[in-house]
Amino acid sequence: PIWIGPSQEADSKNACSLFWPDLPFSSCPPPPVQMLFANITLRNILVRNSKQSPGVILGNTKRPMLNISFERVIFDHPGASPWGDAFYKCTGVEGIATQGTIPVPPCFKSEIALVV
Repeated sequence: PIWIGPSQEADSKNACSLFWPDLPFSSCPPPPVQMLFANITLRNILVRNSKQSPGVILGNTKRPMLNISFERVIFDHPGASPWGDAFYKCTGVEGIATQGTIPVPPCFKSEIALVV
């Protein structure tokens, strides 16, 4: 799956657990406000029959990720676990999905090109 956010670590205090979200009571706090994620583009990605949900895009709501762009990021028959119909864990992000990206992360804006 796609992972944009805090690193999963076993040896750091207040880090995202290696067992999150599968193990009850494990946690994944957002990245600290001192950290900025910006100007990230994923383009022309095709994943077929993934066993899990497409991914995690986890920013800090007090300092959101900026200008995150998915262009033609396609999951054909994505898995449902662990995020179900939302497909992504997606918070603290200002992002946009374009050019047929599917499924669109729930915290992204979707730009649909009209064919005339």
